[in-house]
Amino acid sequence: MARKSTLLIAGVALIAVAASAYIFAKDEITALVSPDAQPQQAQQRGSGGNGGDRSLPVIAEYASLMDEKTVVESVGTGKSALGVSIYPAVSGEVADVLVRAGDKVAKGQVLVILNSERERLARDLAAVQAKDAQQLLARYEQARPLGAVAESEVDSARTALAEARIALDQAEVDLADRTILAPFDGIVGIPQIEPGDRVDSSTVLVTLDNIESILVDFEVAETRFDNVRAGQSVRVETWSLPGETFTGVVESIASRIDPDSRTFSVRARVPNPNSRLLAGMSFAVYVDIEGKQYPSVAEISVLWGDGGTYIWRIEDEKVSRVPVRIVKRTNGRILLDGDIAKGDLIVVEGVLRLRPGRTVAATIRGSDETGVATRDGSGEGS
Repeated sequence: MARKSTLLIAGVALIAVAASAYIFAKDEITALVSPDAQPQQAQQRGSGGNGGDRSLPVIAEYASLMDEKTVVESVGTGKSALGVSIYPAVSGEVADVLVRAGDKVAKGQVLVILNSERERLARDLAAVQAKDAQQLLARYEQARPLGAVAESEVDSARTALAEARIALDQAEVDLADRTILAPFDGIVGIPQIEPGDRVDSSTVLVTLDNIESILVDFEVAETRFDNVRAGQSVRVETWSLPGETFTGVVESIASRIDPDSRTFSVRARVPNPNSRLLAGMSFAVYVDIEGKQYPSVAEISVLWGDGGTYIWRIEDEKVSRVPVRIVKRTNGRILLDGDIAKGDLIVVEGVLRLRPGRTVAATIRGSDETGVATRDGSGEGS
């Protein structure tokens, strides 16, 4: 009998504890499901002697302004800022190749020499003929005052000298064509010829590239034609050098849209002082597109309800529910569109028991000059 009494008393105690827990938790569950609701138990517990709410502790921070940045991604191909395939101007036999693949050469440096014996002899003959014509003209000019030479003969001698000098210049050009020089500073590619080869004006002798900067050509969707501008900064990465990012600028933009791909061509110049980037490399290209400025808040301060997304704003120690539209998420922050401005005090933590008009005691996170807050204090989790 005593045992039954003990069990009865224990059962009643358990029921009482469960009822108390239900009454205590009812407000929290109601607030979570419907933040606008005002549970009766919360009113009773929150009422003081004058009928007002006690201040609910929360953590808040000031809204800041952030630019809406969109990153346009593309794939591009690199090419040297200056790059040529060098051909001979004349036909002939290769006498010597003075460079090897990878050599750095300066403008005017000799790369290849063609056999030039005939051209050297022709130059020497033209020089002799020019000297002879000049001496003849000198004798005629000395004899003309004495009446020994007619004026017409002097004129013919002048013409002959001019022709001889032109022939000498032509011989000099023909001889110079047998020596192939670097047209600019650059790096030599693999020579395509060897001494003894016969070449003509269609034969590639060697390639030369100046890669102090690399040109990266890529395509952008036509919907972004208004957003990409010459001088705009770009970032590029190449799969050949993982983990490294290089910065350049947009140099030129195509004037038309490709009707098949619905894209337009863009060329960016990327400095390459260490010659680590090479012509022909493929690149991932990133272009930052600046957009409008929007208020920015911590991600955890944005809530979802039946009417959509909203935040809690504090004014005169009371909170109000402000509907907002999410523009973009970035690095733990959310850009919002709505009735919110820079400097508005927004509840970050402690939102479970909030309702419009509720009095709060806010612990404000400290903020730096950019408006991005750092935590200072603790409060109820959201």
